[in-house]
Amino acid sequence: MNLINKQRESRFRLGELFLETGIVDVSAVSEGLSIARRTSFPIGRVLVMTGWVDDHDINCALEVQNLLREGTIDKPLAKDLLRFSHLNKVDINEAFRLNGLSRSGDNPASRLAKLMLAAGVANEEILTRANREAKRLNQTLGSALVMLRVITPKTLDGALNLQIMLRDRKLTFPEALGFLKEMHERQVSLREVMGDHGKFLRANKMMPRIGEFLVSADMVNANHVLIACEIGTEEDNNIGRVLMSRGHISEEALETALQLQEMIVNRVISYRRAVKLMRLSQSLKAPIAQILEESQTLDQVFALLRRSGVVTERLVRDVACEIVDFEDTVAEAMLARGLINPVHARIGLACLERMHRGQITETKAAFVLHHCSTHAGRELEMFGRVNWKELGSVSVHQDLLSQ
Repeated sequence: MNLINKQRESRFRLGELFLETGIVDVSAVSEGLSIARRTSFPIGRVLVMTGWVDDHDINCALEVQNLLREGTIDKPLAKDLLRFSHLNKVDINEAFRLNGLSRSGDNPASRLAKLMLAAGVANEEILTRANREAKRLNQTLGSALVMLRVITPKTLDGALNLQIMLRDRKLTFPEALGFLKEMHERQVSLREVMGDHGKFLRANKMMPRIGEFLVSADMVNANHVLIACEIGTEEDNNIGRVLMSRGHISEEALETALQLQEMIVNRVISYRRAVKLMRLSQSLKAPIAQILEESQTLDQVFALLRRSGVVTERLVRDVACEIVDFEDTVAEAMLARGLINPVHARIGLACLERMHRGQITETKAAFVLHHCSTHAGRELEMFGRVNWKELGSVSVHQDLLSQ
């Protein structure tokens, strides 16, 4: 029996618990053990003396150690409780309560359930019912709580944001509970509650969340993103990957969205421009690189139209003033408004191809465009009569067309 007890004690040493929870590092434990052997002091007392932990941490670690030896909790839960008590300076009983846990071991399975229970938004009976409905309808717990009208979609969205902020250590667990409780009671958004407390959700327009970006591009609906967010926070998984695994988006669409997200961050394009390109990529079934290449070609054709005088500078200025947040290039905006004749665009593209092959200069290409545009209704006919061989060797002021 003594051998069994010694084996149990060796598995749950204080130094190992502190090390595995990240409260101390390997060097601290190694140094502490060396000092403890020389002085015959317990390792816990040595860690306090060297400033790595305090008496509060030691008391919590001893209590967790006893619970482990009794078999009341397992090691992962022990580490979570010890880490929580260290970060929030609460005792183990309070750590149980604030995490929505009981010592009986009959605890909510999901993080969202623990948060709802600890904040008093839902009791164990309601959570049991919601879990049952979620399984029956193949939904998430959050969706079931909304369906049962225990919480609103706004409260669920706030709770999921709180979980992300907890994960990123942007607020403490007690703060999260207070915000969730106030959101639920006042039926307001997390942004409003945090603003009232002098804390603000800072929207980073340069780094849009992938879920919000996909909703803006009409790739998924907001409910799909909310469910994916809940699953992602529970599984520590990327929301985009969750959406893909549930069949809401393809792998190609996710890859395109991530590429555009990076371009926004690097200030290559604006958010609205990225949304438009995402829609174009999906509607044309083309990779974003091809869309961008064609867009650049369109800009080059547009420059040729401007130089030839087919598109006036005043018209360009007027259209440019109407573009909001640079979601379009001027060329795209003029095409969308029907201000560029498609025939002129086709002729411009053909001239551009000959320029790239070195057959004509930009000046001569602009002259051809201008000459063809002066024959309304006969542009393609006039273009077909251009003597390209002669055009490459004569001045643009001469007659370049075979009459």
